[in-house]
Amino acid sequence: MADRDYSSTLLLVEDDQNDLESTLALLSEEKPIEGVFIARGGEETLDDLIRRAAYRSQAAENPKARLLGLNDQPSSAAEREL
Repeated sequence: MADRDYSSTLLLVEDDQNDLESTLALLSEEKPIEGVFIARGGEETLDDLIRRAAYRSQAAENPKARLLGLNDQPSSAAEREL
């Protein structure tokens, strides 16, 4: 897993590739966006935000904004607990 860029201004949580592409296109309509970290689900998001698992050694700085892609049905047990 690549090191997280903690200068990121946006944490985007999205597990659907089509929704991800649409969201990124919409966000960058006016000008290209920089500093976006993409998490693919609730468990990865929690790992990142509370520095566990693969993110344990990362710096203790969080993004300035978080954008969650919400589905009608959670796709994993970890997401159902959120």
